[in-house]
Amino acid sequence: MAAALQEPSKTDSHKDGTNAEKTVVGWQGMRCELPPEWNVTGFSMDRESGYLRVDSPGNGTVTVQIRWTNAAKPAQKQPSLYTMFAPHFRKLFRQPEPVVPETDLKGNLEKVLKDTAKLAKKAKTTFESSIKAEKIEGENDERISINFAWSGAGKGQGKIWRCKTCNRVVVAQVVGMGKDQNSISAIAAQLFATLKDHSEDGYDLWGLYDLKLDIPEDFRLESQKLLSGHLHLAFIRQAERIVFDRWGLANMTRKKFTLPEWFQNSAVTSLKKLQKSEAILSSGHEAVTYSGKLSLIARAQTLKESRSLRRFPTRYAGGVWECTETNKIFSLQVCHSKNTQGLWEDVANRCFCHSAAETG
Repeated sequence: MAAALQEPSKTDSHKDGTNAEKTVVGWQGMRCELPPEWNVTGFSMDRESGYLRVDSPGNGTVTVQIRWTNAAKPAQKQPSLYTMFAPHFRKLFRQPEPVVPETDLKGNLEKVLKDTAKLAKKAKTTFESSIKAEKIEGENDERISINFAWSGAGKGQGKIWRCKTCNRVVVAQVVGMGKDQNSISAIAAQLFATLKDHSEDGYDLWGLYDLKLDIPEDFRLESQKLLSGHLHLAFIRQAERIVFDRWGLANMTRKKFTLPEWFQNSAVTSLKKLQKSEAILSSGHEAVTYSGKLSLIARAQTLKESRSLRRFPTRYAGGVWECTETNKIFSLQVCHSKNTQGLWEDVANRCFCHSAAETG
């Protein structure tokens, strides 16, 4: 599944326009840094086998394309009873996980270049490519990688690798026109120096439209709405849920609604019997919060939607705050089990909403 994002990317900069912050992109465990004002323009909802596209600003013709697959979970036409229950039996009987087969990186790369060559043929352009020797890289030698470059219907520089830590096979490349050669090289250097394919601290970064939000890595993206003026991301972990929303034009909204009134309209459950309080976040903002037990009706609805009793949520925590520096309203809601305490505070304090430059 892909989506074209509608809200223009914004960057943080000082009033004189200098020292603009880099664009930080995060999606499905992938993370990288690019120059200011680059925009996420395409992505997939699939974590195991997906892609991400980030375009240069304005009329720029340079783009970053990232694709990945999970070598430990090869695609299957139809799941069998064995594939469904084998992991549970291995865990029950303490059996080791099966050895992940070696990945033919060069063979995979040749397929990528073959597809690119077809585009050059259609454009009636000569296609040329170069492949460097395989090498080992990473702080713990966890990556086996191959760098490559090509020219034809455009130009590109890329890298393919297999990460032993997360078992992802990643193909990342910077693509542009012939006139973009210098830009392609510069962007490729920045991309490959910062691109990560898995979490290093137990949290996945979700970064787009100047948003940086850390979510525990075992939550999976359930749904999204990325519209002009409104970002919505919903995550699920078995039956537990995290729901995040961000709205623009807070100054206009606040003329008609208080923060609690605005939050009431988007809350996933009734707030009437919940405890209302206030919390100061790490960002310095004051959030209006609500917490307490989920009603029986809400629990029944959760069971209907999740069809799971694992980590079944019986508690609710939610809150809303305004960031005057960026003129946005943020809300975060968590439906969690009684054994998962402090999840709302943990995520809320890992939500980036403005930089020091915007307060200066």
